[in-house]
Amino acid sequence: MERFLDLNISREDELQNIVTLAAETCQVPAAFLVLGEDGKIVQHSKFGTLAEHIAVENSLLDINLNDKQVTVIEDLQLHTELATHPLVKGTPHFRFYAGIPLTTYDGKTIGALYVLGVEAKKLSERRKRMLELLSRQAVTMVEFEMSIDVLREQFMEAKNSENKLRSFFESSKSSHLLIGLNMEVITFNKTFHDIAYMLFGKSITAGVKATDFIYPPYIADFEKNVQIALNGESFSGERQVKFKDLDPMWVKISYNPTYNSDGNIIGVSFNSTDITQRKQNEQKILEQNEALRKIAFMQSHQLRKPVASILGLMNLLKLEETEGNSGILKMMEQTVLELDETIHDIVKSTETSSQLDHIPKDYTF
Repeated sequence: MERFLDLNISREDELQNIVTLAAETCQVPAAFLVLGEDGKIVQHSKFGTLAEHIAVENSLLDINLNDKQVTVIEDLQLHTELATHPLVKGTPHFRFYAGIPLTTYDGKTIGALYVLGVEAKKLSERRKRMLELLSRQAVTMVEFEMSIDVLREQFMEAKNSENKLRSFFESSKSSHLLIGLNMEVITFNKTFHDIAYMLFGKSITAGVKATDFIYPPYIADFEKNVQIALNGESFSGERQVKFKDLDPMWVKISYNPTYNSDGNIIGVSFNSTDITQRKQNEQKILEQNEALRKIAFMQSHQLRKPVASILGLMNLLKLEETEGNSGILKMMEQTVLELDETIHDIVKSTETSSQLDHIPKDYTF
């Protein structure tokens, strides 16, 4: 595509060649090719010494080319309307005209190809046919260059989008692997490549068998889950894995079917993310919650027990209450009740249960 878009084709040179061939085919000293839009001339080409000294606007002779056929005027001086035209009546005294509109495949007129001569003459069918072919060639050249411009623009947009996606793909800390229908590697990101190289001592490349870069204890589960995804179902889970000479780690993995524009499955997207830090944090929270539950138990059973005993003894002392110890007993009772209320508040605040989801350790890879 890049080589095609880099073709060095000059529309001006090609159109100039067409004008030259038109003049030589019709054996006339002047030929013109005009491209216009909304009634304005946007580009033109000339051939011949006479043509170089004539303004393109004047050379049109106000002739309306209404169809795709060649219009021929054998003698302009005998034409009712054109006989008085300055280029016919005066220098260079044109007498012959032949022209054809430039019409696109969808019927839009974009200009004209025409020749002028100083001698009245007829134009054979063969030369008319040649003029038609040259007009088609001119239209093809214009449409080709426009198509190239559109393709070049679309290509650059696609390239930019690809670069952005590739940058995002490569910068991800997760491992990404795209697998084909026959378990072959289609593409992968740098993270997957680096991990595979660390484990197997060789670089992964597109086209190789994906299982060649899956750690042996997990190949069976990998193949099973890839087949699930190829059947149109997604699979995801979390599990602990162990690689040789490395500490155990937790990973979140997913297998998702990938589709083409027609909705057909063309492969499987495998993704793996290291969640060891998250699992360690979850474990710390579980341990902290367990510690809080133990504290709550101690507060509720071991600390409140003597407080309850003191309250019972206070009730017995009230039976022998005297005027001398009445105030002291009331103060002791108030203090013990405040202590009991404080213990209640502590137990209530520590009686929390973990809201973390229980994640089984038997997920397949």
